[in-house]
Amino acid sequence: MTDELLEYGIYLALLVALAIPLSAYLNKVMAGEKTVFTRVLVPVENVIYRCIRVDKNEDMGWKKYLVSALAFSAISLVGLFAILMLQGLLPLNPEGLPGLSWDLAFNTAVSFVTNTNWQAYSGESALSYFSQALGLTVQNFVTPAVGIAVLFALLRGMVSEGHLGLGNFFVDVTRATLFVLIPLALVVTVVDVWQGSPQNVNDYETVQLLEPVGVDEAGNIVDADDPAAVETIDQATVPMGPQASQVAIKQLGTNGGGYNGVNSASALENPTPLTNLIQCLSLLLIPVACVFSFGRFVADRRQGRAVFAAMFILLVAALVAIAVFEQMGTPQLAADGQVYMGVDGQSGGNMEGKETRFGVTDSSLWAAFTTAASNGSVNAMHDSFTPIGGMVPIILMALGEVVFGGVGCGLYGMLGFVILTVFIAGLMVGRTPEYLGKKIGPKEMRMAVILCITTPLLILVGAGIMSLDPATVDSLNNPGAHGFSEVLYAATSAGGNNGSAFAGFNANTPMINVVLGLEMLANRFIPIVAVCVLAGSLCTRPKVATSAGTLSTSNAMFVFLLVLMVLLIGALTMFPALALGPVAEQLMMAL
Repeated sequence: MTDELLEYGIYLALLVALAIPLSAYLNKVMAGEKTVFTRVLVPVENVIYRCIRVDKNEDMGWKKYLVSALAFSAISLVGLFAILMLQGLLPLNPEGLPGLSWDLAFNTAVSFVTNTNWQAYSGESALSYFSQALGLTVQNFVTPAVGIAVLFALLRGMVSEGHLGLGNFFVDVTRATLFVLIPLALVVTVVDVWQGSPQNVNDYETVQLLEPVGVDEAGNIVDADDPAAVETIDQATVPMGPQASQVAIKQLGTNGGGYNGVNSASALENPTPLTNLIQCLSLLLIPVACVFSFGRFVADRRQGRAVFAAMFILLVAALVAIAVFEQMGTPQLAADGQVYMGVDGQSGGNMEGKETRFGVTDSSLWAAFTTAASNGSVNAMHDSFTPIGGMVPIILMALGEVVFGGVGCGLYGMLGFVILTVFIAGLMVGRTPEYLGKKIGPKEMRMAVILCITTPLLILVGAGIMSLDPATVDSLNNPGAHGFSEVLYAATSAGGNNGSAFAGFNANTPMINVVLGLEMLANRFIPIVAVCVLAGSLCTRPKVATSAGTLSTSNAMFVFLLVLMVLLIGALTMFPALALGPVAEQLMMAL
């Protein structure tokens, strides 16, 4: 276990070490200050403004900023929906794949425009190169850029002293894409190609299997010489295409949608331990940097460190819980002691659904990182985790993805919890709540509550609707408590804009596609509306002087209260549903 702890420590230390300098760079970019890429990229930036007819000096109020964000996302949604529906008529389609059904195209378009990347299909067998590269990958850049833009609009409102402008939405999105996301994605893409990920537009390749396999009448894989085999297969098709570029931004932008059906468990998307290290760090790199950027932006780094501490505590606790339960496995896996579950000479623990290249350690780490972030990529099948090992990712998503969360949206979600904590703590000591020198009034509280309860509310509604439909039972791979966990995980992943899945759940039905699509839309744009209203309200409030009775929002006590508030609202809201799924399954296994 010592080696595992050392590996976790190295990952976390590298994450923080890389995020701190990136936070300083991010602030410079969003402020329009000079950076190492200024000479090269500013002319490109100015051409973009001329093409879309945007005055980069315009300072938008909260209403125009919000309308711009919604309009931009609506146009993106319609454009991507059209690409997916018309795929069969568009170029770069060497496999001749047809367009998607209307419900799957709607679900997929919503998924990528909302930074969720929920996938009810296998990309290598359903989407053309055109759809993957010019449809999905483009959205993988601009949707995290929208998150960064809305976050900085909120930060400007927090520090403003009577100035009503929150910046320019189109300038913020352009700078975040050009100066932050593209350079980072280029680095990760080059490493992935170097390590073996395809990056081409060639036809799919056919290769000979080292050992033929048989298929029985039910479609199950058996030995080639098995009498039940009705067909022998000695060839396999290897998907080609622009995979490395999509993989890079899917991780950095907390998108998560894989080029291939098995996502980052695929040797094509994640071929070596080095790519696993870099991609795993990429999951949380920008979200962690955003937290430190917050401290720098408000000119009080203690505030950023306090929010970081609360998030970090929750992340480490989740990581430890997943790792322990996956390493322990279950009595059923151990066959009452007849199967060795130790780590001498092997990974040990629950290896079901995990790549032997990564084992329990890297799979547990990835599961914690991808569900703490609003990412959703997987290098193991969460459906095969132990009941508690699978429950912790559900909780991380159900908290509102505020444990660092998605690019931009994770931090502004957590700031909703911060304001709520300040309000409740102020009531406890009998003082008017203040945060960063600004009084928190009824309007700010209403927006903060919306930020805090939107995710769990949408999750429970979505899970309830799907559970009421008898057809959902036909989509399950398992009965009983684990079957309900599959439904709950799907609703939580969509409602939390995550995108990962319990792989046993067949979500590609018209009803499920529509329900999850509406869930994703609501959880993306209701908080964005609340954030813009909150920013507009805060920018009108004058700053008040700090006094001896002002509640500190940067000490250990406040960090404790913030963690407690996140757990009370997020975890307890979901407990009844969790009790019907993973908790019940764990209790049954213990009997």
